[in-house]
Amino acid sequence: MKRIIADHGKSFYHIVTEKMPHEAELYAASVLYQYLYKATNAIVPFFSDVERCPRKTPEIHVGANVRGKKTDISHLSDDGFLLRTSGEDIIITGKTPRGTVYGVYYFLEKYIGFKCFTKDTETFNTVETLIVEDLDISENPAFEYREIYFRSAFDTDFCVKNRLNSNMAHIPKEKGGKLKFYNFHHSFLDLVPPEIHYETHPEYYSLVNGVRLREKTQLCLTNEGVFKEARNTLRMWIKNNPDCKVFSVAQNDWPNYCTCPDCKALDERHGSHAASVIAFVNRLAEDIREDYPDVLLHTFAYQYTKRAPHDMTVADNVIVRLCNIECSWDTPMEKQAQERPDSQAAGFVENIFDWGKICKHLYIWDYACNFRNYLLPFPNYRTMPENLRTYKKNHIVGVMQQGNFSYGEAAGLSDLEIYLGARLLWNPNQDENEIINEFICGVYGEECYPFIREYVDLLCDAVKGHPLTLYQNTDAGYITDSLVEKADSLFAQALAAVKTEKSRKYLQKEYLSVLFMKATRMPLENPERNALLDRLYNGVKEFRISEIRERKHLDICFENLRKSRYASANDGEYLLYYIMK
Repeated sequence: MKRIIADHGKSFYHIVTEKMPHEAELYAASVLYQYLYKATNAIVPFFSDVERCPRKTPEIHVGANVRGKKTDISHLSDDGFLLRTSGEDIIITGKTPRGTVYGVYYFLEKYIGFKCFTKDTETFNTVETLIVEDLDISENPAFEYREIYFRSAFDTDFCVKNRLNSNMAHIPKEKGGKLKFYNFHHSFLDLVPPEIHYETHPEYYSLVNGVRLREKTQLCLTNEGVFKEARNTLRMWIKNNPDCKVFSVAQNDWPNYCTCPDCKALDERHGSHAASVIAFVNRLAEDIREDYPDVLLHTFAYQYTKRAPHDMTVADNVIVRLCNIECSWDTPMEKQAQERPDSQAAGFVENIFDWGKICKHLYIWDYACNFRNYLLPFPNYRTMPENLRTYKKNHIVGVMQQGNFSYGEAAGLSDLEIYLGARLLWNPNQDENEIINEFICGVYGEECYPFIREYVDLLCDAVKGHPLTLYQNTDAGYITDSLVEKADSLFAQALAAVKTEKSRKYLQKEYLSVLFMKATRMPLENPERNALLDRLYNGVKEFRISEIRERKHLDICFENLRKSRYASANDGEYLLYYIMK
């Protein structure tokens, strides 16, 4: 059955919500109205299901219980949605209001080709006639938690339009909300602050080489006083933040785990320093379970706790987030594990298997950039999809990909990585080449596609057989003079072909990566080097890039570039954040 939603500027449909809709369902209905009008030039009015607005035409129902028709959504997860036809009517709903918002954007993708590539670049088709045939589509996300930890990806509308429920983005309830964390990172010292307790209770903190540490310390997790203080703090957090679902009880970002007799015995008995952490978090999880049945606690499997303990299970209301910071991204993790059984990737994959056996909510903290040199591309565009498929196959239920989160813009093909990651976190079985191609055409223009696609492939081909890690300089094995020369030529051709000023700006921003490689690989005595660095500095300032090295002052970084080849110098204080003046 064909349903003609719009034809030559006219529509005989109405959009209808429940009588008392959730604010996100109203938002979803308004989005559907706006984009249908933009695409077809036809007004499809929307209203709530009230007695004074009786049915007059076929309808698009936004929500599960419109006009008293209950839609079966039992098969949907919290963020899942369905699109279904019922006679002349069309139903778009999710299990939650957020799922309904996602369903509307899926409908727009399917019927008008809507895509949101960056926070300021989206596209859709204009059509004279919009026809919807019989529909029965249900989708659940591959991962319950989907976060792209790049500053540009914290944009509210970008997240909503690409179905990210990112904790770091501001996604208000009226746009569906998000999976909201309290204290997203390392939290031991927030739970039991040493500035409050150390003087009177040094035994609360790590015993290392016979000394109870105050600085760079962890907690003594078998100490009863530590449990009581952490319990009180945690319950205060939960009480004061009722909109948060996840609370971190997580080790600090350094070693120095406790080696007191009780902690040491527990860790040795279960074969991992994670044992004392899991026992502690499990105990807190059990303590809050009855009073807060919907709350999850979050902890890390990171550095000294990355190995799963044996003969233990993780409580069902605990998230374990496994981190792969030591790995290389040149080859998919599973393939590395098969080909290089002594590699960090092999250990990481083994840890996935082991944690997966004992943990219901296993998340991954993944990485997607070069923190030492943000301007360098991080060519994981082929490995990222394979890694995400490995995660899904092995029952990972949440993924965060961390990249350039500095306050400012980013180059190094960050926009491509963000979009690719966002799309694949919903469904990693999509064709990554189609996603890359649509991004290139949508952001840089179809006329630039041959050159930028070749640049992407050039980088991916170059990294084969060379490590791709988080802290590399421009003498990394995959960067050669011939690669830089070829990249320079491709951008020159793209800039000569580009048709719009907006696309030109995106190209010029990405060209900074090539300029960075070109300048920093030159010998210090080359007379052209400083002129190229001046040009690079001006470009960085023009595009409001606030950091080119993680948490390092921009001007000090450029001083380092002038005195060291390959961007190898690392002088300067490590800042909390650097904000562009």
